[in-house]
Amino acid sequence: MSTHQTAPTSFASVNGLKIAYRRFGTASSIPLVYIPHFRASMDVTDPKFINLIAKHREVILIDNAGIGHSEGNVPESIDEIAAVVIGLLSEIKVSKVDVLGFSMGGMVTQYLGMHYPDLVNKLVIAGSQIAVGEGVTFAPPEVLQGGGAPGQPGWDAFAFLFFPTTETSVALGKDWFKRIFERDVKGEERKGFLDGQGVMSQVTAMTKFAYDGENFNKLSAIKAPVLVTNGHTDVMAPTVNSFILQQKLPNGELHVYPDSGHGHCFQYPEAYINRLELFLQGK
Repeated sequence: MSTHQTAPTSFASVNGLKIAYRRFGTASSIPLVYIPHFRASMDVTDPKFINLIAKHREVILIDNAGIGHSEGNVPESIDEIAAVVIGLLSEIKVSKVDVLGFSMGGMVTQYLGMHYPDLVNKLVIAGSQIAVGEGVTFAPPEVLQGGGAPGQPGWDAFAFLFFPTTETSVALGKDWFKRIFERDVKGEERKGFLDGQGVMSQVTAMTKFAYDGENFNKLSAIKAPVLVTNGHTDVMAPTVNSFILQQKLPNGELHVYPDSGHGHCFQYPEAYINRLELFLQGK
């Protein structure tokens, strides 16, 4: 079976753009689409995390427009990012999916749940900001500024953004940072984190979504079962927002991981995927 490190990159035409994706894992009636965080391409997505999911079900990874191996310009709104996902799934003839969105990907996941109920089966929203509403808080400006600094982000940037400063969290975070460089496929140029103008396009997309109060009000329209997850101390998408999100959802549950922050799912990949599988299997 292919793994994250070895799965071939395929392409589909979406609105005239060549969009890259990978599809691998154990055959399942409903595949899981993973939508990554701010600046992330498929090539820097955690292979251990993805391979643990792929042991149980088929996984679909996507480089959205202007990112990684895909053509085009980076969209400046969450609905445009979601449209690329919808277009890709249509092109590859997938009509029902589970969706796991981390951080910015969680905003896209919220949007899909609100606007495409026939497509989504179950949703997982990990460490994601929700739109402005009662009780919702936002990270201080310097947090996003640090995440959007020019060049390829190094360990120091992620140590601050993803992992609390405890000895255990930092050690597990360093393990994750090593893993994201594992994919090295002959004949493929490795693509790193998004850089340049596209970074500001993603910031614009997240800002539009987060400051549109209708996106907060529409959370109650998400009928699919939703697993909300976060770490105990998230500096990027404050943990209290995950509680508010779960309370707004008609069919949501919440799991908060100890001694962890924004990168909780990568800090505890085995425990996270065990919880994920229980949720997806309806247990």
